[in-house]
Amino acid sequence: MRVPWSASPWRRVLVYGLGISGRAAVRFLRHQGVAVLAINDREPERLGLAEWSADDGVEVAAASAVNSLPDDIDGVVLSPGVPPDRPLVTLARERGLPVIGEIELAFPFIEGKVVAITGSNGKSTTTALTGSMLEAAGRAAVVCGNFGRPLVDCVGAEADIYVTELSSFQLESTDTFRPCAAVLLNLSPDHLDRHGDLASYTAAKAAIFDNQQDDDIAVFNADDPIVVEIAQRIQSPRRRFFSHRSIVEDGCYLEDGVVFEVAPGASRQPLFAARDVPVPGTHNLENAMAGALLARAVGVEAEQLASGLAAFKGLPHRVERVLEQDGVVWYDDSKGTNFGATSKSLEGFVDGTVHLILGGRSKGGDAGVLRDIVGRKVRRLYLIGEAAGEFDRILADMAPVERFGALDRAVVAASRQARAGEVVLLSPACSSFDQYDNFMRRGEHFQRLVRALAEVANG
Repeated sequence: MRVPWSASPWRRVLVYGLGISGRAAVRFLRHQGVAVLAINDREPERLGLAEWSADDGVEVAAASAVNSLPDDIDGVVLSPGVPPDRPLVTLARERGLPVIGEIELAFPFIEGKVVAITGSNGKSTTTALTGSMLEAAGRAAVVCGNFGRPLVDCVGAEADIYVTELSSFQLESTDTFRPCAAVLLNLSPDHLDRHGDLASYTAAKAAIFDNQQDDDIAVFNADDPIVVEIAQRIQSPRRRFFSHRSIVEDGCYLEDGVVFEVAPGASRQPLFAARDVPVPGTHNLENAMAGALLARAVGVEAEQLASGLAAFKGLPHRVERVLEQDGVVWYDDSKGTNFGATSKSLEGFVDGTVHLILGGRSKGGDAGVLRDIVGRKVRRLYLIGEAAGEFDRILADMAPVERFGALDRAVVAASRQARAGEVVLLSPACSSFDQYDNFMRRGEHFQRLVRALAEVANG
């Protein structure tokens, strides 16, 4: 077992935030015999916490009702959605208490190899692709982390590899976390409303490599200038790169439609054909290349990768084809919650054919980075949510614009404007929190609206 999060046993811990990872942390701590004070910014009675109603070792309270940090608290487990500058968290740090996230809480108890994935875009797809490759190779792997199942819920699982998706929020609260193989897929401005600037966001992402040692592998996107700059600063003994644009010395690259792996002192070998990637877009080819290098890092044979790709069916709300009606194809990319994600999605479509539904709650950054791609790909813009005014101001000269308060009106307008051979794409470049609980709810609503229109059109 690795060095645990506390040199002496914790007796009582503050868990701040009762979302998926926070609840998992409470369950794990109680299993370890640790008492918990669980607090949440939302009123606890709205969260349905009946599972702890009969447990004297768990006290649940609203954050607003806890005015000071109890003297008997030994540490704080911070949920990813809770900003680290909350007053109680600041008090804990001033007292010298450890403040960690659920990933750091779990890591000392994970028996097996940890493979970690981060980046601004493509994390979930790469995580799922890697898991599919490992499963096809007969490896006992668990897919977890930001992907959906908290790492701490996987402690004790019958697995030898933990494929773990990590957000910047999760990485900024790690300390000893050490993956045997880790990838930084790409970097574009995201979550600047939380991190403040690109430098802080980049530092949080780069923390995935902080504790790697001599026998670990760091994987980087050779086509992303910011990622390459980070790679030059990383001290990992082996840095591997993937590229669809140029040859690399150690890693994999695309040539004549085939992805080849190369390594110092070894002959190149084919891994898979680009056409074997079951989901469209250059960004998904990159995701598959990254996943292949991670799978290779834990011993998967090159010839086993293609079957793992073939078994992958894609993830919902990520350029997901909804339906085709009268020659118009509708796509749900509700997971496109930043400028980089929307840009990558647009790249996969023919110039001038896209009716783009854009908007939601801004996450900060300069929307001007979308101007070129919108000018090339988009026939018409349909703006929704809080950020509609900002997008209108910045993009109105790049494509015709219509503004709407809600998604349903935008869908109706797009259905009237789109013609055969064109596409309607929901790729908001914003979070959903102005109108929806999460991007999944937004995507589900979009799909219901589209199917309802199709039913009407079909009589």
